[in-house]
Amino acid sequence: MPGLESGQRPKYCRRLRGGTVNEVWRIDTPQGRFVLRLDGASWRRPGVERSRERALHQRAAAAGLAPPLVAARPRLGVLVTEFLDGRIWSARQCRSPACLARLGERLAQLHALAAPPIPRFNPLAVGRAYAALVPRRAGTRSDPRPVLERLERVVLKLHRGSSASSIVHGDLVHTNILEGSALWLLDWEYAQVAEPLFDVACLFAYYAPTARGARRLLSAAGLASDAAGGRLEQAIFVYRALNWLWYRARGQLRVRPVLGRAAGTGVAAGGPAN
Repeated sequence: MPGLESGQRPKYCRRLRGGTVNEVWRIDTPQGRFVLRLDGASWRRPGVERSRERALHQRAAAAGLAPPLVAARPRLGVLVTEFLDGRIWSARQCRSPACLARLGERLAQLHALAAPPIPRFNPLAVGRAYAALVPRRAGTRSDPRPVLERLERVVLKLHRGSSASSIVHGDLVHTNILEGSALWLLDWEYAQVAEPLFDVACLFAYYAPTARGARRLLSAAGLASDAAGGRLEQAIFVYRALNWLWYRARGQLRVRPVLGRAAGTGVAAGGPAN
């Protein structure tokens, strides 16, 4: 930690809210204000790879889209970034047309960055890895096989329609969006090189914006055409399925069903959801 190399006490130290696996702290020292993330005991999980996270975070930070990295020591379970002044978004802002338009502009900047030579996101492999961790129980409520079967079909359809690859944040929940002098994206654990539509799909899997908000986000992000032909709904299902499997792997059953009608945004390239 800059300014504490010789064992000095920090000027200020407070644990920050959020996160179910890792610990996150704000640390102020004579050399600045920082955020310290300490890996939790179960940080090793499907979809998370610290070397990929560091590489993609660095590119986003260099473009002013993420907090600057100060230090990353995966073997020690430590990540240090600069602390940025701002306010974390609320869930309501993830449904606001004006807020979504701003977010879309930032996503367009992110997706325009040159992606490093990293293997593309493979949601089916991640889903299978989660499924292997699902506790065996009697009954079908926790059986991952039907979800995996549908996930395989959906992923094949998506791959047939596009070969585009961009840096995607991969976990666009409101607690990972910071509004200050700019709009920054936090927590790059699940960042990937993937089709840019996945970022919008992730957000819509968690929230249900109005039709107007969805259109403004897609337009600002330059993804309206990518969402055509039901592709957006298919990508939303991918994130709903992975979220469902993530909870099942943790032994949690009280999550919404995933094999009913796919969660819609109210629009799919300007028309009704499929």
